[in-house]
Amino acid sequence: MKPGMYLKILTAFCVLAFLNNISCLPEDPADECTQNRNVVSKSGELLVKGAAYWQITVAEQSGSVLVADKNCHAKMQLEFWFKNKELAKTNVKPPLLIVFFGGGGFFDPGSVSVYSKQITDGSYLWTAYCDQAAKNASDNPTDFGISVGWDPNQLLSLEDVKLDGLIDYKSYKKP
Repeated sequence: MKPGMYLKILTAFCVLAFLNNISCLPEDPADECTQNRNVVSKSGELLVKGAAYWQITVAEQSGSVLVADKNCHAKMQLEFWFKNKELAKTNVKPPLLIVFFGGGGFFDPGSVSVYSKQITDGSYLWTAYCDQAAKNASDNPTDFGISVGWDPNQLLSLEDVKLDGLIDYKSYKKP
């Protein structure tokens, strides 16, 4: 065999060995947050003449026990829309004050996405979404949640609102 052929074979062998080593690298530590996840959900209403406050928490859904891992992101979502069908067909956002919280504090409103989409019947569905961990919390396990009330800056334009909340979180396991 010619020296050039040896060089090509050696190069191909080195590339294959390198690619094999990459596939054997330990998993990314963030991947441990994708295992052992749970989801809690709750539906409800914010009513002008009735329920003026609504909340969903992981602890509330697990018998008042803190079960969420503070070091892994909780994916929290709130969908909301006007009960009044005529008003729901406008792209007017319901006047809500939404707070996402975890680890004994609340998440910066800048970390929350709020958007609307028109659904098949012409109504608008609004979504508020927050994907955060509570790494600064002092204790593990912790709680995550969503609180909803009326926006005090818009109290003159209140209409009944339907709510669907969902929290996808990682359960805490002692090391």
